[in-house]
Parts: sequence; C-alpha cells; structure tokens
Amino acid sequence: MREILTIFMDYCGNGIYPFLFLAALIYLLATEKDRRVRLILAETSLVTLILFFIPLFKMVMDRVEEAGTYYRILWLLPMTAVTAYAGVKLIGRHTRIGLVALAAVCILGGSYVYGNVNVSKAENRYHLPAEVPAICDLIMPAEDEERVWAVFPSELVQYIRQYTSEIQMPYGRDMLVASWDHTEHPIYALMEAETIHIDLVAQLLDDYGIQYLILNKAKPVEGEPSECGLEKIGEIGGYDVFRNVDVPIYKTVTG
Repeated sequence: MREILTIFMDYCGNGIYPFLFLAALIYLLATEKDRRVRLILAETSLVTLILFFIPLFKMVMDRVEEAGTYYRILWLLPMTAVTAYAGVKLIGRHTRIGLVALAAVCILGGSYVYGNVNVSKAENRYHLPAEVPAICDLIMPAEDEERVWAVFPSELVQYIRQYTSEIQMPYGRDMLVASWDHTEHPIYALMEAETIHIDLVAQLLDDYGIQYLILNKAKPVEGEPSECGLEKIGEIGGYDVFRNVDVPIYKTVTG
C-alpha cells in the first residue's frame, strides 16, 4: 500500500491539480443529480481510483503490464473535465467572477512549464529535433519503393516513428529503457560502444538487410565507411548519412 501511495504522490508532483480533482469529485458525488453526468464523470472516476489503491489490483497489473507503468492507470481519470465542470457548477449564478477565481486557482496552483529544464522551444512544427525530418526526408523511399531500413544513433531513435512509418529500424525505444525486459540488439551494442567499429556494423547491416546508416559525427569511428560498402550521401547537422550499397531498395509490387 505504501508503494501505491508513493506512486500517487509522485504522480501529483508539486502541483495542486490532483487535489482539486479529488475535491471536485467529492463535490459531484454529493451534489450531481444528472445520472449520465454522475456515471461518466463521477462514478467511473471513483471506481478507477478505488481500483488503483487496491494492492491486489496492482499485483495483477504488474503481471500483465510493464514494470514501472502502474501510474498510467491515473491517466484514465478525466481530471480536467471533472474539475472544470464542478467549478462551473459550484460558482452557479456568479459565473464571471467564479471563472476568474477558478482560473486564478489553477494558474497559481501550477508551475511555469517553460521554466523546466526538460522543456525547450520547438524547432519545427513536428516538435522534433531539426535533424530528424531532414534525415528522414533524405532517405525516404519513393512512391514506387518499399519501406527502407535504417540504423540511427540512440538519441534519435525515439523520434523517427513520430515523423514517419516509411522508415523501419532494427531496434526501437525498447533499447533505451533499462527497466524493460529485452535482449540487446547486436547492432545497438556496436552503435553504443565508445568507438564504432565500422566494419562490424557494415557486416550486420548486410545481414539484417539495412539500407542506411546514420552516425553521430562526435562519436569516434574506427575504419573507413567507403571501404565497407557505405557511401556517404549527406551531412545534416551533427550527423553523417550513409547508403549501404550492398542492400538494394526494392520496388513495390503492383497489379
């Protein structure tokens, strides 16, 4: 039970929004007469909360879900809708003053998100590092070609699928989360070494049928890519893009 309480408090953080939600939920359970509203906003939220705090339910979820993701149960709670509806219902006849007061409570109870070190100004409309769309556009297959395979440095892996599904990767974000149960991909192991042995990487690219390799220019490389069938086709930001000429790009089958 202590672990569940810790997860809940960590989820709440330093803000007051979860506690505003709890107050709003109690208010709706006590005052709301509309059966549909009670069911959708109040009663389902109450059931979700009760299940979340039951140790047996957590044991079951830990067996069927990935470790460390139990807090996602709280994502099912309609916190914004419940808080807003209860606030408007509470202020009643004094709508304008009440809305200002409610907004003030929400603003003062939160934190300035752009002051967080993990938040930065978006570089493009995709909200991705600028190199990602540029690299993907460079190696994107043509309309009459099948999807291509590419190996990216670990710092770019999690962004590629957010931009396109036309580029496949031999490993994904599963390699980046230590708590996830996975077998380390051999190419990932070579890419994460202090020095990248390009001959070994090139051999695995051929074995796995991968057409492209992207290297971080700041990472030491041992060997000459051109001698291993890797042709440099572009330089984008701090990355070099190579075409593995030993693996063809296949045409789509029509008719």
